[in-house]
Amino acid sequence: MLILALDSSTGIVTVAVARAGEDAAPGAGEARREVLAEISVPSRGASEALLPAAHAALNLAGTDLGEVERILVGVGPGTFTGIRIALAAARALSLATGAALSRNSTLAALATPALLDAGNPDVLAVLDAKRRQVFAQRFASDGARGEILCAAPGELAARLPALETSPEERMLLVGDGAVRYREALSGLGRIPAGASPLHRVTAVGHVLSADLAPVHAREVVPLYVREPDAEVRRDINPWSRA
Repeated sequence: MLILALDSSTGIVTVAVARAGEDAAPGAGEARREVLAEISVPSRGASEALLPAAHAALNLAGTDLGEVERILVGVGPGTFTGIRIALAAARALSLATGAALSRNSTLAALATPALLDAGNPDVLAVLDAKRRQVFAQRFASDGARGEILCAAPGELAARLPALETSPEERMLLVGDGAVRYREALSGLGRIPAGASPLHRVTAVGHVLSADLAPVHAREVVPLYVREPDAEVRRDINPWSRA
């Protein structure tokens, strides 16, 4: 099964082409999910960068859109506009090609590359949510531990599930939120250097972590976690509802 994975939930537009067996389970790794090509580019205009990146990745993989059988899209959390752009692109490509849709959490994609290292017993994926908040979720090798949180960095310690690892096996924190709020979050575990690739959401992370079960297009919806910025502004300015 040929997969086209895409995500624009953060400041990075990321696309991957991969091949998987029909029975490939999440976390099965390269033995069952083979990445053929991947492109990630910093972008402030996902609407302009996403589809060209997809076509470039397909070219690198030596294939084309007509061969794609599954379109895997990151549904967030992340930037509201970026999420919507990726979902609209995924639905349009699915409609045009007949390829089935699958979805995956951006936080799961962020955590998975770090979890491939057996020395990291638990990983906390942390994305900058703006408004002095972060989106965060804790993961272990067997999947997510607890729900997605949206909180101020200083509030995370009290809201995370109790740690079950020894002091020698400190949790690893990854993501742009961990980098931005390093000082406030460093007590929760280890944070790699800011330039580490572990801090980037990648389409490869989606390929390795996603449940590839097909879902109906109506089920591919944004995972916002909190109210979109536009709704907050509308509440602040009641005249905008007129």
